[in-house]
Amino acid sequence: MSNSVDKLIEEWLAEKGCMDLPGAGKPLNLDEYFSWPEEQRVGFSLLKNAGYRPEEVEIMSEIKRLSDELEKCSDQELSTRLKRKLQEEQVRLNLRLEQSRRRKKNGIF
Repeated sequence: MSNSVDKLIEEWLAEKGCMDLPGAGKPLNLDEYFSWPEEQRVGFSLLKNAGYRPEEVEIMSEIKRLSDELEKCSDQELSTRLKRKLQEEQVRLNLRLEQSRRRKKNGIF
């Protein structure tokens, strides 16, 4: 089975060329993947590849964006607002993850 899959991939690459692949020639950034809860990584990855991003992933992306912006911020007033927004997003994420854990524990999906 593996050989046939490898052969199909090689044929496709020979026909299409690998330059058409998204992200070709760029290193993989796995930071987002490893920031997801371990028990949900595969599911989130599948959903993301299908073009759907769960709310938890959106929140994590926003947390990362706010953290990056906060690191670069030199304005005290803006920094205070960013910290507050960052804390709100972290609480929101924790609440969503706790809801997921409780649903999983209770067998509710």
